[in-house]
Amino acid sequence: MMRVLVAVTLRGLLNRRRSLLMLLLAASPVLIALLIRVMGRPADPERLAAEVLDGLVVRTVLPLVALVFGTAALGSELEDGTAVYLLVKPIHRWRIVAAKLLAAGGLTIVLVVPAALLAGFLIVGDQGGGMQLVAAYGIATTIGALLYATMFVALSVVTGRALVVGLVYTLIWEGVLAGLFAGTRVLSVREYVVAIAAAIDPEASIRAGLDLATAAVMTVLVLVGAFAIASERLSAYEVRSTE
Repeated sequence: MMRVLVAVTLRGLLNRRRSLLMLLLAASPVLIALLIRVMGRPADPERLAAEVLDGLVVRTVLPLVALVFGTAALGSELEDGTAVYLLVKPIHRWRIVAAKLLAAGGLTIVLVVPAALLAGFLIVGDQGGGMQLVAAYGIATTIGALLYATMFVALSVVTGRALVVGLVYTLIWEGVLAGLFAGTRVLSVREYVVAIAAAIDPEASIRAGLDLATAAVMTVLVLVGAFAIASERLSAYEVRSTE
């Protein structure tokens, strides 16, 4: 049943317009890396790769792709009422949530992680240390994709304005406040991703605002908490629909 739910969700997410827009967004780091490569080898390719992967991939591309897929995976069905046909079936609500986040997170990983790896490789070339940096961001971005997807799937169950709330969180909280106030970084998925990348490659020029222990604890809390909230609210949605 889980395989069927994931397949159905993937078909719903992969419409032509959404797929094209997300593909173009995910390809933007690769295009920029190509321009850098054409312009000539930079003086410090490792530092430049870190800036592109952090400033463009982790800060912009990753959360936006996860936001679009995460809020649409279940939120679209709840909004148009088609989710009722799924909720009346004898399926545990946590299984529905798991299928939705696997589809949303999987698509985010498939689009963003290869683009990040390719962009990093184009910038650093065949430098051993540089490739370790690229691999660190690839692993951290994979974890971040699952985190963002879980959080945005849960957000789509909690509110009908999940896309707007997600944009505010991504652009204002993570994009502005987390850079100004150290206390807000504890609630920033982007900071978890950067901290994980810095821990994997401690010799790289990665500026992490959190230590690995804090990032690891918060990663588990966000993942488990968002999943539990989504499952519980989806069960409540079923009760309201049958009254």
